[in-house]
Amino acid sequence: MATSSEVREGFLCPMCMKDLGTVSMLQDHFEEEHSNEDKDVLQQLRGLFGKAKKKILGEKENHDYVDQSDSVTDTYSANLTKTGYDSSLWDPQEIGMIRSHTDVFKATRGARVDRFVVETNKLIIRLDKLTGSNSPTDTGKRKAFEKSVVPWMPDKYVQTCPDCTRNFSLTRRRHHCRLCGGIMCDKCSHFLPHTFAKKLTNPAFQTEMEVGFLKRTGSNSSLNSLMSPEGEAHIRTCNNCRKLLERRDQQIQQRNVKPPIVIMYENLQSYVENAQMLLKEFIPMVESLSCGESTYNMYTAQQYRNKILKMYESIDSVSKRIWVYETNADPLPPATQLKMQKNIRTMATSFMQDNMIGLQALPSEEHYKKLQEARKIEIQQRIADERQAAAEAQEKERKQQEQRETTIKHQIHPSNRDSDQPAKTQKKSGWIPEETSIRYSDKDDPMVQQMNIIRGYIKQARQAEKYDEVKMLEQNLKDLQQEYLKQQRQNWS
Repeated sequence: MATSSEVREGFLCPMCMKDLGTVSMLQDHFEEEHSNEDKDVLQQLRGLFGKAKKKILGEKENHDYVDQSDSVTDTYSANLTKTGYDSSLWDPQEIGMIRSHTDVFKATRGARVDRFVVETNKLIIRLDKLTGSNSPTDTGKRKAFEKSVVPWMPDKYVQTCPDCTRNFSLTRRRHHCRLCGGIMCDKCSHFLPHTFAKKLTNPAFQTEMEVGFLKRTGSNSSLNSLMSPEGEAHIRTCNNCRKLLERRDQQIQQRNVKPPIVIMYENLQSYVENAQMLLKEFIPMVESLSCGESTYNMYTAQQYRNKILKMYESIDSVSKRIWVYETNADPLPPATQLKMQKNIRTMATSFMQDNMIGLQALPSEEHYKKLQEARKIEIQQRIADERQAAAEAQEKERKQQEQRETTIKHQIHPSNRDSDQPAKTQKKSGWIPEETSIRYSDKDDPMVQQMNIIRGYIKQARQAEKYDEVKMLEQNLKDLQQEYLKQQRQNWS
């Protein structure tokens, strides 16, 4: 405890006279160490803290503070938070000077990237030399060759391992990195297989097995297996060179290997395209079968429908996988990626809703037979209507011909108009087919009966030399024959 005559500077606790260094530390110390003191004393001391803060910040005190100390104390107590911090004593701080560090960041990042690129390129060039065709296989010659490619650091300059900081001794020998020439101990060494080195130096090199740095368990048996002459040739490297080479391998994989989410999206696009192609072929089928036509087969249409339903299931499954991809990862993907995944799921859902709702169901076998019967009746009625329309057209033509002949005769003999007896004119009547007496059984198909009737009309029209009518009747007969053959094929299938 300091004497009364001694003057001390700093942020001193009024209870224990301990120097805390800052206002925040002093307040935290007072709340933790002296929270059990008398409340009145605490409130007075907090008021003193407030005035001290105002003095430090250069603020002027309110002259009414002394006269209204009780009200100020009450207000101060009301503004205290749970941690004892009074927010009313601090005004919003104005923004000071602003300086952009973007240029500094870019310069620092550019220099760092350049350094990594240069160092990595050096390692790749040295790897190419060490694993090339000129590399000797003899152990004695290989050591001299490695020193000629990469100069080794002298042993006397390094007394401890740079990675584990342990001193070298008879039991902990020095080992050199074949790529940078640095020194490290045996436990801090890493071994690079020649297959992995070829993959790094030659992007076209392909191997079915996964390659990378050899993994060690730390036992002598694992070390002996790495150093055995029967094993694959390898190169000793340090930890820094290993990190640079693994980073390059990751960059190569990112360029050559598609991310899983990209592969899933490509599969989704292929499913959508296949579903659209199937829909273009299925919709005419279901419309034709719903009308009772025999152009398409019911079995083929059902196969198309099953394929479309399977495509919809695949679209739903893949879109859900894209939606939840890496949503539970730590850390989470960027917000833009999560938004993109949600939009893909929305697109797939909209596609399925638009096409599933409009996807017509195929008629059942029983319903399809009823549709065929109705269509057969409709065709027969249409043929009858066409025959009646042809007959009415012929009758109308006959009447028009008679009127024209009468008009011409009156123009030639105008005196006959007022005569009591009308002139006898030779009328050229139109051609109307006579009803043919064709014997047929009640078991015969109605369409066969109709075709036999039309054949009789064609024979009559040829005898009467009515070739226009012959042409029209032959076309009707041809349509009936085609429709009859379609129905027969449908019944056989």
